[in-house]
Amino acid sequence: MRGFSDDERDRIREELVETGRELLVRYGPEKTTVADVTEPVGIAKGTFYRFFDSKAELYLEVLRREQEAYFERVERDLDATDTARDGLEVLFHSYLEWAEDNELVQQLVVRSDYREVFRGVPAERLEEIQREELAAFVPIVDAVRERDEALEALDAITILGLMSAVVLLSLYREEYEEYEAGYYERVKEVYVSALARGLTS
Repeated sequence: MRGFSDDERDRIREELVETGRELLVRYGPEKTTVADVTEPVGIAKGTFYRFFDSKAELYLEVLRREQEAYFERVERDLDATDTARDGLEVLFHSYLEWAEDNELVQQLVVRSDYREVFRGVPAERLEEIQREELAAFVPIVDAVRERDEALEALDAITILGLMSAVVLLSLYREEYEEYEAGYYERVKEVYVSALARGLTS
């Protein structure tokens, strides 16, 4: 089997990630096969496994890059705030909007069973990734906590848990909008504002 130069490996890996992301957004994880990903890149299906151990590992890499882009954006948004309350609102809104608007997150996390999508990844690897995600988030949350004495009493992990709870609101977006146009947005605004205000009272 012909080997690849370092440049070829880098190029192929990038193309696999880009193609994987495009297909995931278009068809979802269940309907995307390894062959679907490798064909546009011009490599054999078996060659895929020289770059990723499984389709789930490719998905993890795609999601990791999305999270990195999100971290960069939220840090920029936080730089434009002064108070802890404003910072919390940015954290809650940005995380919720990321779940709402990012089609990849919708496909991998919201519309699919997250555990099923990443079933092929060893449990230790998933735990390691979760620890890395938390470690990347903590400095961002700490920068907001340091602005308010009331927030300093809460650890960063608790605030991250609240951010995850806020995201659950997006699961009911369609039901809210069926009730009344604009109802979801009104509820979201009040919910985020009340939570940020309560935590900094």
